[in-house]
Amino acid sequence: MSEIVANRYAQALFEVAEERDAVDVIESQLRIVAESLYEHKDLRRVLMHPQVSSNNKKELVNKLFENQAGVEVLNLLRLLIDRKREAIIEDVLEAYTRMANEKRGILDATITTAVALDDQEQQELADRLGTALGKKLSIHAYVDKAIIGGIQLRIGDRLYDGSIAGKLAGFKQEIKVGRQG
Repeated sequence: MSEIVANRYAQALFEVAEERDAVDVIESQLRIVAESLYEHKDLRRVLMHPQVSSNNKKELVNKLFENQAGVEVLNLLRLLIDRKREAIIEDVLEAYTRMANEKRGILDATITTAVALDDQEQQELADRLGTALGKKLSIHAYVDKAIIGGIQLRIGDRLYDGSIAGKLAGFKQEIKVGRQG
């Protein structure tokens, strides 16, 4: 549910950013705010606390971010505070970044392998996949020993499973179906 709401806020902010030709600048400002809230747990606690008034939260946000964020990002923060949605700022950043990358022709790809890939391997994989898809890829790599070997690739809502665990699960399903038939 919060993802849907975050997408709406991100879409509104993105439209304003496009009108002002400030997509990159606003993304950078939004990232600074989200990272600050993530890194400073006490600040996050204050902003999420129901006993702290909206006015006090907005005053705190203004003081903390007036030199790092423009009027668009500050207005978004105030709006989130007024609507008691302070907790979704990271989701808004994620949705906004996805929209900005789409405009730039960049796809987000999540790659899961059984062993860690070094930076060069990640870049080579991104280049090869990007060429095949006709897009630039932004790679997010994760390690999951449970896949045993191979690779899982997620682009958007599509999962390409070339892992050994995925193949074993497929074989298991074929055997089950074969027994019933």
